[in-house]
Amino acid sequence: MSRLQAAARGLACALLLAACGSPPAGPSLLSRPASAYLLTLDELRTPGFTVVEPAHPVPKNLLSAGPQDSATARYFRTVPVLATANGPLDVRTETLRFATASSAHSAYTALTREVDALANIIPESAGPLGDEAHADHLLTTSPDGVPLVEVTLTWRITNLVSVLVVRGRDAGTGLADALILAHAQAAGER
Repeated sequence: MSRLQAAARGLACALLLAACGSPPAGPSLLSRPASAYLLTLDELRTPGFTVVEPAHPVPKNLLSAGPQDSATARYFRTVPVLATANGPLDVRTETLRFATASSAHSAYTALTREVDALANIIPESAGPLGDEAHADHLLTTSPDGVPLVEVTLTWRITNLVSVLVVRGRDAGTGLADALILAHAQAAGER
């Protein structure tokens, strides 16, 4: 086969492929209200939680990049003795919905850098949670000397950025518990 024939066949293949349709579109943007993507009371795996802040918009002064919609909620579980408590005690869920995946990526990057810059924060891997995911934990002590942990998970799925903060007794809860809850929330974001 001559070079001219090979070029003609290559051009014919390219034209045939182009005629088959346009290239596949990127992922569909998520468009439900931000509150629809929040972790719900019924998705908390430990019994005894109550709603201490029902779903509401995130105050505008706390938002760095302009999402189209935002929502946050908080759940709390009272325990008889903090020093022996197991499982999460305080859970805050937050979702920001952006107009584009690019805007969500920028906000995700800004949020993770902001949290990583806090004093005594320890960055961790969050594993496969979304298109992007990051974890941080902070150790502290209660006024009566009980070691406490705060785990912050931040992830992005398409044009949503979600943040889940889980607090409890150190050694009684941690990243594993936070990831179980985050995966429950992320399942509703797809």
